[in-house]
Amino acid sequence: MNKSLALKKKISLFLLLVISFFIFFYLFYFLINGDRGIISYLKVNKTNHNLNISLTKLEKSNIYLTDRINRLKTNSLDLDFLDEKIRENTGFIDSDEILIKFN
Repeated sequence: MNKSLALKKKISLFLLLVISFFIFFYLFYFLINGDRGIISYLKVNKTNHNLNISLTKLEKSNIYLTDRINRLKTNSLDLDFLDEKIRENTGFIDSDEILIKFN
């Protein structure tokens, strides 16, 4: 009877150890590869970084275009900029100017 009780304790201890190992392996696997694991975190972090770079570029472009639009508004018209745009779009030159084209 005493040997049987010792054997039962050893078997239960072994099963507890095996179950604990599989639980630990399961948790470790999902810590690394799960939806909220380290690999997913790094992918999301990289995507976030790339989107922040794109946002910065778009904000700079937006500031540039807003400045160009504000120069053409009637209440704050920039005559030099308007003259530059007319010359660029129509090819207009004054009679006292010489046109030099670079190809």
